[in-house]
Amino acid sequence: MKLLLINNEFPPIGGGGSTVTKYAIRYLVKAGHEVTLITSRYKDLPKREIIDGALVIRILAVRRYKNYAAAWELIIFGVSALVYTWFYTGRHKVDFTQAYFAVPAGWAAWNLKILKGIPYAVYFGGSDIPGANPSRYKKIYPIITPLLRKIWRGAEFRTVCSKDLARLGKESDVVSEFKVIPNGVETDRFRPLERSANPKVKLLFIGRLIPRKGFQRVVQALPKVQSKVSVPFEVEVVGDGAHREKLDEIAEKLGVSEVIKYVGTVPYDQLEKSYQYADIFVLTSLSEGMPSVILEAMGCGLPIIASDVGGNNEVVHEGENGYLIKGDDIDNLADKLAGLIDDAGLRKRMGARSRELASRYDWREIMGEYDRLYRSVMTKS
Repeated sequence: MKLLLINNEFPPIGGGGSTVTKYAIRYLVKAGHEVTLITSRYKDLPKREIIDGALVIRILAVRRYKNYAAAWELIIFGVSALVYTWFYTGRHKVDFTQAYFAVPAGWAAWNLKILKGIPYAVYFGGSDIPGANPSRYKKIYPIITPLLRKIWRGAEFRTVCSKDLARLGKESDVVSEFKVIPNGVETDRFRPLERSANPKVKLLFIGRLIPRKGFQRVVQALPKVQSKVSVPFEVEVVGDGAHREKLDEIAEKLGVSEVIKYVGTVPYDQLEKSYQYADIFVLTSLSEGMPSVILEAMGCGLPIIASDVGGNNEVVHEGENGYLIKGDDIDNLADKLAGLIDDAGLRKRMGARSRELASRYDWREIMGEYDRLYRSVMTKS
């Protein structure tokens, strides 16, 4: 099949949805499809290049920041993608369009179907479903929900990466069906590394430094953690963002700045090393879809401490491979962090269980499900 993928984000820009697309093109090409990806132009990245056998085309768009796009930037990409794909499909045959996120890519795919009859599917990663990210889009959801319904009702199928997103989707549209296909992990690459023990137990956080990612909860818990543990520890933070200044203020006020080490953004092709040299992974977000970072940490055999929100609570099993923290329960977060810091045996047992569970989410199997869906749609056509 000739597949056209649309996503405003693709490595090295973007977050979890960007990573999903990276593995999609790799395994869909291996499955025998001819794949083209339309994504955002960014700085000096090539306008066109072949990556993993797929043609990646970076179209004119506004992208000021590597890891963040404002709403108006998404709108500009959506319009640009529609215009570009109109002309592209006039010169090249396309059997099917896969949109990553209902907006802006889904809007472009929906219009392309209306104009040229090309069927499409939509992948939902979180914020594009009403109620999934109220901290950022609470006021926007009531305005765009009617448009979202039109976009996903026009799709051949709709996939969500967690059961919680499927639930939220049904609350917004009882007519549409949402198929749960979780995000995956490259288990051959993200795997445990035999190494000597760290001089300090290393807690790892990977994510954008924005309020929704909840790293402020970890910072707030650190004084209590320090009072409970009997061994030295440090917190390594991979990522950057505008919230860094506020996090520094909180840490300085609480007297914990010295245990936090910010290393900035690590290139994705080197990211496995961050996990492999850590001892505990922590992600206390306010909301999530299905975070790739947790799956990657599990693949590397790390115990997980995460917020009890959709996506997280489908891969972190309480007391087995980690702990789930409800809301702003800073005391419980501190207790669980301290318990893992002090108990190397517990870290080892939970980490081994994480690795076992990660095998269920190998990208080969995940993208195999998509391959079967595409072929099924074309067979019916």
